[in-house]
Amino acid sequence: MPELPLSSSPTSYAMELPATDSQSVYSEKKTGLFLGTGQPLIDAGPFGILLGYLAMSSVVYGMVVSSAEMVAAFPSCRGTVGLADRFVDPALVPVLLGRYFGDIQSVFAIVKLSAVALLLILSVVLDAHATEVHQGPSTYWDPPFSQYLKIPGAWGRFLGFWAVFMQAAFSFFGTEIPSVIAGEIRNAPSVIADVSRRVWIRMTLLYFVSIIIVGTVVPRSAVVPPKIDPSNPNSPTSGAPWAKSPFLVALMRAGASYNWATNLAVALIMTSAASAASTEIFLSTRYLFYLAKAGHAPSVFAKVWPNTERAKKDGVVVPWVGVLITVGFSSLSFMAMRPYENVAGTPEKVFSWISSMSSSAYLQSWVGTLFTYVRFWRGTKVQKSMYEYEIKLIERNRAWGQPFWAIYSLTMCCLILLFNGWSLFNTTNGRWVIFVTPDSPPFPKDQVIKFVTNYLPLPTLILLLFGYKFIKQSAMVRANGMDFRGVCDPDNHFADWKEEKPPTTFWGKVWFFLVC
Repeated sequence: MPELPLSSSPTSYAMELPATDSQSVYSEKKTGLFLGTGQPLIDAGPFGILLGYLAMSSVVYGMVVSSAEMVAAFPSCRGTVGLADRFVDPALVPVLLGRYFGDIQSVFAIVKLSAVALLLILSVVLDAHATEVHQGPSTYWDPPFSQYLKIPGAWGRFLGFWAVFMQAAFSFFGTEIPSVIAGEIRNAPSVIADVSRRVWIRMTLLYFVSIIIVGTVVPRSAVVPPKIDPSNPNSPTSGAPWAKSPFLVALMRAGASYNWATNLAVALIMTSAASAASTEIFLSTRYLFYLAKAGHAPSVFAKVWPNTERAKKDGVVVPWVGVLITVGFSSLSFMAMRPYENVAGTPEKVFSWISSMSSSAYLQSWVGTLFTYVRFWRGTKVQKSMYEYEIKLIERNRAWGQPFWAIYSLTMCCLILLFNGWSLFNTTNGRWVIFVTPDSPPFPKDQVIKFVTNYLPLPTLILLLFGYKFIKQSAMVRANGMDFRGVCDPDNHFADWKEEKPPTTFWGKVWFFLVC
């Protein structure tokens, strides 16, 4: 296989690290923090949701360090798409299709950081006020776990803890951004591993603090959305999605004096959603571009504007076809708009089904990345004598404990995918139901729909995987046949690189830790 060029992406423009870090931490998935912690709080209780997020964080760590090690060696190999082609099998690429901008994202990051800071500070204020009226911060932690689906005993508490995983995974989606845009980061081979670890540490700390506070400011019963009956004039008038946000529920319960904070928080959450959407367009466009360049998607997705040699050399081009396609699919989100304030229409339900399937597909892309790393790691061991110099460069960025972390994360992701919809086969008394008899009550329609949305991505994945192998007759790359030529050596490619000096002042160090 020919040596990969240092930069194979005409969209490369050498992004600065602060923009990369802030884009990953604050401009990507903090919408999950604002709106996505309500249902897990109900399912698992305050301590159960905390344990669930911490456990999911350990799974994400394995994925982050695995992908960072690979892209540090081949920063311009078109992301995980190129890595799967080179070290596993081109047929694996469909597994990585679960997800179909620089300075402006730093602005969005500041807005989101402000939103997080505002909500956390107000939560502390509410806790302090509750203490004055003889209500301690741990009041709502009793009991610490919930009995999931009213299943009694330790089994019900464990299942509540397990129910947190999919939402926690959704909240961590985006931690792999540095690996996706490695070809656009200056001196990526030297910095990408540290950048990825910093992103993971910050997201973990942010969720850890936030989840603890969520459990202290509002009882789980208050987050349960009210049942809305449009024909009843006394029915609740607000069924908005943010009504399930524990932070906003706490502010609403605090009274009219906090209305200003509630309105400000809603505005910041809307900005957060816009930021997340722009980042998804950014990433999806690049995936389509990578797929087209690798021959796995129509070549039209590789078209850029302006299509001039000077623009390509300067890296100031836009893959406009991919942008239009991605924005077009993103417009489906408007299906979630309600015709009336308290009526959830059919289009909104359809969009929720699409969202559920997207989450499963995204998790499948993690499975593909982790499996690629396991094969990649095996290749470095088998080929060490042939590619001694290249593999020494690779091992510079190898995390302690590999390949344990990759195998652990791969196993957990597979288990989450398989048992994500287990509750569909469970009645309220905890009895497992595999099939129904003619005398059994009819299976609820909603259960059928949930089953399809939870598990349809799995057979689709298998069909794409083996369909590609059947049509293209591709073969898995053997460990002793892997080609490690072209590993990027930062000492040669970036000899003139000048590392940015960290700040020396107190506030400078605080800002560097939070954003840079």
